[in-house]
Amino acid sequence: MKNSMKNLIVITTMFLGLFGIVRTEETTTTESDSGISISGELSTDFTFGDENTTDSPCTGVSLSSDGWVISTNLSDGMVNVEEAKYSWSINDNVSLTFGSQAEPYGLAWGLHRPSNNWFVSTPRDHSIMDGVGVNASVGGVGVDFLYGGGPEDYWATRLSYGLSGLGINSEIGLSVNSNEAQLLDVSVSSGIFETSLEYDLSEEADGDYWARGIVNPFGGVHFLVGYDSNEEVLYGVGYKCNENFHFSTEFSSEDDDDKDIVIRASYSF
Repeated sequence: MKNSMKNLIVITTMFLGLFGIVRTEETTTTESDSGISISGELSTDFTFGDENTTDSPCTGVSLSSDGWVISTNLSDGMVNVEEAKYSWSINDNVSLTFGSQAEPYGLAWGLHRPSNNWFVSTPRDHSIMDGVGVNASVGGVGVDFLYGGGPEDYWATRLSYGLSGLGINSEIGLSVNSNEAQLLDVSVSSGIFETSLEYDLSEEADGDYWARGIVNPFGGVHFLVGYDSNEEVLYGVGYKCNENFHFSTEFSSEDDDDKDIVIRASYSF
């Protein structure tokens, strides 16, 4: 634990040294002549320990246009299609989505992408399903429903309510599915902090939960802290060089003194 704290101080100093060196740029999304928008992200993990190694945990490209999205990722040298969906807006408040899409269940969707996650780790896996989705929202209340066929019929839904005021955005959601899962999620954010919580209400989970917070006190420096039902404490630091490029690293209270250090560099476009 002491060694981890020393490593955290060293890495924080390194990030602060980078502060002011990298010029801020705005995120750009490439749009082709055909009207197709292209976005993506690349990430590299630098592992320091008994052996120094590099790895690419996330390499993905998304194509989108009016009403459809195709997102891909590169894994083990193979290009995998993650989402392949198209939507029809019935009116300003209701839309239907068809194809391969994220299950409306809690907050974990997207955290496997470094641009959506300042931590190196993810709190839990996300699910992608083939089916028909319905999205409706009015007055801050949102309803997402997904029905998918297969060996067994499957459905999942999330009811949420969002509220904004005094520069603070907050949302609470309740998710259920045909496997008798019940999940409560809460998120609160402002310009200098973000917090999120998932609490599993199902009997099988026996009170599993995770909570994470990010504080941005100045410049592009972010401090990270997390806690879960396994009594594991996460802490770390990140540095946002500009709108496209950032570093992050984290440590765990369960790490041994000789635990490897992982620093992740991520770029989105």
